[in-house]
Amino acid sequence: MLVVLGHALTVCSNYYDYDSGFFKICSFFMIPIFLIITGMFSRKSKKKPITRAKKMFIIYAFAQIIISFYYAYCLKIISPSKSIFIPRFTLWYLLTSAELYLVEYILRRNSYKKMILLSILIALFSGFIPFVTNKFSITRTLAFLPFFVIGYYQENIKLLNRVKKYKKVFIALVLGITIWFLFHQHFFLFKDTYMKYNYYAYATPMICFLKRILLYIFSVIYSAFLLNIMPHKKLFFTKIGEYSLTIYLVHGVLLKTMKYFKLFLDNAFIGTLIIYISNITISLMIHFIIKEIRMLGGKRIDYKCVKLSKKESISFQETA
Repeated sequence: MLVVLGHALTVCSNYYDYDSGFFKICSFFMIPIFLIITGMFSRKSKKKPITRAKKMFIIYAFAQIIISFYYAYCLKIISPSKSIFIPRFTLWYLLTSAELYLVEYILRRNSYKKMILLSILIALFSGFIPFVTNKFSITRTLAFLPFFVIGYYQENIKLLNRVKKYKKVFIALVLGITIWFLFHQHFFLFKDTYMKYNYYAYATPMICFLKRILLYIFSVIYSAFLLNIMPHKKLFFTKIGEYSLTIYLVHGVLLKTMKYFKLFLDNAFIGTLIIYISNITISLMIHFIIKEIRMLGGKRIDYKCVKLSKKESISFQETA
């Protein structure tokens, strides 16, 4: 829900021409917490990492081809010749997840202290490697690697217990950083928060390197704050979590379509709110439609589960 909000604010701020600083604040925790949770669930999965990576890559490849075709030939917002290896809008996460699942084979064989430190060093210094680009989402995979690793080793480092211990400290830090950032919104460029570029996309790579260190510190603080206020019981929106993949796949396409056809109200606040709610609602509707189609197409009679006499069996087969 936070990811959809962040993307909706990006599109709406461009259309309504209002300040998009709140999106930058969202970027401090939006993807980091997403990757931490991905690491947590990845550790608990009973399926092999290679199996999960294959499945995620197939989903990504299918969505990438279909959506690229739609953007190029229907909306005409990208060139048909644009590299198919560069993920479209929100799809990078799927590819990054597939790549991170494969990293598990290394994480299983090494100590958490060594792997967390190594992942931070890789994330920071990979920006200085010129050939590490956004193709195949490599830059983002490496940039967000520490958060996945932290989530993966959550039980080893007792992450949830540690953040609860300093709950008041994290609340105070979040308030302080937020107030500071409201007066210094241009300190971080969108290039900084996206983390999909290497340092050579900037005029001063060293400054970008130092900014990324600060960005990681902010991300850890905001993520710890979120983990503290995270509910520990089922609420009205808990069920939506089961449909998060559909929402993630669909909402980016919906936003691009709404932007292309300018389906915005005149009032910026109400317009942004409606865009946000409609994206989640339509995504859920599409999910249930697909689910219903799959259920109708998947109905079959399991003859092995039915024990009938020879006479009843002939009658049953004729009726079927």
